Amino acid sequence: MSSIPHLNLIVAAAVILLMIFLPFFRRLVFALVRITIALIAGFVAIAGISMLMNNETIFEKPGARARIIRFLTQNRAATSEKGLGTATCKWPDEPAATTSPVPAAGETPAPGENDDVYPELITRSFPGISRQKLFDLSQQVVNSLGGWKIVKSDPRAGILQCVYTSRIVGAEDDVRITVAPKGDIDLCARSGTERPGSTSLLGIFPGDFGANIGHIKQFYETLEPKMDQVYKEEQEKENAKKPHGGP
Repeated sequence: MSSIPHLNLIVAAAVILLMIFLPFFRRLVFALVRITIALIAGFVAIAGISMLMNNETIFEKPGARARIIRFLTQNRAATSEKGLGTATCKWPDEPAATTSPVPAAGETPAPGENDDVYPELITRSFPGISRQKLFDLSQQVVNSLGGWKIVKSDPRAGILQCVYTSRIVGAEDDVRITVAPKGDIDLCARSGTERPGSTSLLGIFPGDFGANIGHIKQFYETLEPKMDQVYKEEQEKENAKKPHGGP
């Protein structure tokens, strides 16, 4: 093992000597360095632009390091009660072994669990509103979003299967919206490269630059003002029923 540092020193010395006495080799090394720097700069620029387009940032919980790693290595996202980044869900076309279950509601937080909480992935709940009303509003939201398309609607199960198509490269992502009877609206999103049998060249890269979390965030941010209006109307109806006047 002690010979490895000596070998590294010999290699470094040889490279320095070649650069000193062979101008061609020196130019070649400098060219490779410039190309490497240009590739890194291009990758960083693409990543930054992609995150901006996905309305995502690295500066929110659980922190820049966790978000950068996730955006560069994960191709799916799912909501859960706690908003854990480890939560995921199974798609009908996937073998059961490819995904892990969503952590059960009410579990005792594991050590360090708060380091994996993404605010965008916390399940939104709207108690007091009928499931059908929430389902209809979810459809309205999807139809109002650019790039989104409903490919399957199942009101009985409260499920909307959607596809998002990016404006620039035309890449597709799958988004499933599930409206629970108690008023929860859960989402699961995956990149099209995660579909079984996908042959897309984009599958070479394991990350999504935050696209799938961004889809979930976009849906919730569009839905919530509509729900505020629904609750306001419900309150106005309740107020109208109360008797006016009196002592």
